[in-house]
Amino acid sequence: MELLLIGMSRFARRRVLPALALLDEIEIVHVASSRADVETGGPLPKLGRIYRDWREALDDIEPGLVYVSLVNSQHAAAVQRALEQGHHVVVDKPGLLDLKTAKETVSLALSSGLIVAEANCYGFHPMFSAVRSVLQSLDAEVTKAVALFTPPVPVTDFRYNRQLGGGALLDTGPYMASLGRVLWEVEPERLEVIVGDRTSDSLETSYSVLAGYPGGRAVVGHFGFTTVYQNNLRLLGKACALEINRPFSAPPDMKVEISVQSDGQHYRHSVEPADSMRIFLSRVLEAVNTGSREFDGALLSDARTLDRLAREASRP
Repeated sequence: MELLLIGMSRFARRRVLPALALLDEIEIVHVASSRADVETGGPLPKLGRIYRDWREALDDIEPGLVYVSLVNSQHAAAVQRALEQGHHVVVDKPGLLDLKTAKETVSLALSSGLIVAEANCYGFHPMFSAVRSVLQSLDAEVTKAVALFTPPVPVTDFRYNRQLGGGALLDTGPYMASLGRVLWEVEPERLEVIVGDRTSDSLETSYSVLAGYPGGRAVVGHFGFTTVYQNNLRLLGKACALEINRPFSAPPDMKVEISVQSDGQHYRHSVEPADSMRIFLSRVLEAVNTGSREFDGALLSDARTLDRLAREASRP
């Protein structure tokens, strides 16, 4: 299969292109980007044609797989145009910026027999399978989670621009929105959001969340751009506590250590390095081949929760 990469973001260079280089199913990677340094910014594996306009690229290339890595405000237009042209689509998180657009997009993909998937891929890392294995061995469960994710974002980045779909809620909200689904396969019943910091035009740059889930489960989280870098997840239960470093963006070459506390003992469970983006894209290609609709539910579930987060954050 051929793939068209729309947009040459830092994330696309750092995570998407290296993953594509290792996927045998992808033979050629075409690139559509207005950046002048597309060819000088680093190696482009499996490079096919380079386009300056993604609309022209979609008109020119035979239907295959499209990966959209544009600024957030341009996601919907590119995703829907690609689906209309008969392409399967993967889009950076946040996939679609509002619930109505997410529903319309999934409906379009479903009616056309195409896959649309949001690349919120941290949950595909085997660390989460390891967590479930550890809990099974302890005959325990976790009902509380404490999440911290404050990635560094330079003030010149589009994430500080409201018109481009910026803000901490859209940038990190997909992690918070999906965490209950990844841990327990449920959506929150109750949400409370406190916006901490804002720009001069009131764009939120940090926020804290309390989320309640069925069965007495809860997540407490803090996300944003305004503190030193934090990327940590603590999972708590009556009989155990687990802690994971870099759960939301573990590098492909990093061995993940899960710190386990149970019955007064402490030990570490190691998870071998893995590329969550490569695993995610492999699952997308499998869905393309089998017709699986597994990504519809995840995209819509996270869109519903992100919509609720946004509404709670906008309350006076």
